[in-house]
Parts: sequence; C-alpha cells; structure tokens
Amino acid sequence: MSEENFQTSGMVIDLDKERILREMGEAKLCFGRSTSRLHPKMKPYIIGAKNSQVIIDLEKTYDMLIKAKEFFQNLLKEHKTILFVNVNPATNDITLEAAQKTNNPYVINRWVGGLLTNFPEISKRIKYYNELIQKNASGELTKYTKKEQLKFQKELEDLAELFSGVKDCAQLPDAIFVVGARFHQTAIKEAQKMHIPIIAIVNTDTNIEGIDYPIVASDLHRSSVEYITNFLINGNSSNQ
Repeated sequence: MSEENFQTSGMVIDLDKERILREMGEAKLCFGRSTSRLHPKMKPYIIGAKNSQVIIDLEKTYDMLIKAKEFFQNLLKEHKTILFVNVNPATNDITLEAAQKTNNPYVINRWVGGLLTNFPEISKRIKYYNELIQKNASGELTKYTKKEQLKFQKELEDLAELFSGVKDCAQLPDAIFVVGARFHQTAIKEAQKMHIPIIAIVNTDTNIEGIDYPIVASDLHRSSVEYITNFLINGNSSNQ
C-alpha cells in the first residue's frame, strides 16, 4: 500500500509512523542510561525501567525526530552548513560518513576549544594547516633539511587530527549536529553562546534544556546512532 494513512473502523492509522516506531525499537533507541543516572529533566520522556535501565518513550522521541528532521532537511535544501560533532570512537565513523555524504564539516577526533567562540583565531590555524598541505603536495617542503621535514610532517599530522574536518570552513556553521550531548558539553556551550542552533542526540543522564532540537535516545548503541543519523540526512522518511 503506497498511502501513508488508511481508514479502518473510523480510525486513521499512520502506517509510516507505525513503521518508523518499529524501526526505532529495533535500532535500540529506547534504551537509556541506568536509573541511578537519570537526569530529573528527563523524567517526562521515560516510560519505565528494565533491569535498572531506563526505557525511553519512543512516541515522544518520534515527535522530536520528525521535528529535527524537518529543520535538518531545510538546512540542506538551503545549502546551509551543518557541523557534525562526534568524538566517540565507537560511532564517529557513522558521523564522518554522513558529513561527507552531505558535504558538511565535521569534528570526530577532539573538540578544539574556541572553534566557535574564537573562530577568527582558530581560522588562522586552519589557514596555516591548509598552507602546509599545499606546500607538502607541491614538494616545497623538500627544500628543508630532513629534520625540518620530519617536524613539518609531525605538525601536519597533529593539525590534521584537529582540523581535517573543518579545513574548508570559511565561516561559522549555521547549525551543529551533536551525537551524544553529555560527551560534547563544550561544543554545545560554544554553540549556545554564538546562537547557533543545536540538533543533538541526548541520553537520559543529560539535561535537555538549551538544546534547540533534542532527540532523546540512546547515544551508546551503534544501531541507534546510525538510525538517527540516516533518518536526518535522508530526504525521504519512507526510505531510511
């Protein structure tokens, strides 16, 4: 059946929502942190607990996911810049792939303090990094001694870890997408200070306030991060 809704016994059933809720459950979005770590602000998004693990209300997560997707897709359509942020080694490859697929910058190794709040200064380091890349590619660095060349190579490696994902950024992003709010408090605070909208996967041990488009869900299960990320970047919600 191609229609998203159909009528039966006087009740409208949203097939697309039912399918998405089922997929969300299968992807383990519903598993929060332990009950002992539940943040008070998260209580409205919880339906219970199992074996001391909080269970998230996926109906509420669904509404948040749809709202975040609409905002995310509008940014893509308007060719706005979204900074993808995820320094968790267990899932940052998902974030990297999504950022590259949508042609957006990313931070997957370590957040550089001041990346947003002190962008003019940070951009000077990014410019220097790009200059080193060009000099290395052109062979210009070969005129230096072996010791100096090794120094430049080490510097390139260090700068790449910090700036490889943002080396093409000429200005502040229009929004940031954070995978795991608890792990990226500095990035979130910088975005808030610069009035940059925040989309974030928020687990049950973290305060939801101050995040423009929160998605209450597991940020630890790989299947959850992958599902949410793909849901946001794919234009057609019927084809996740």
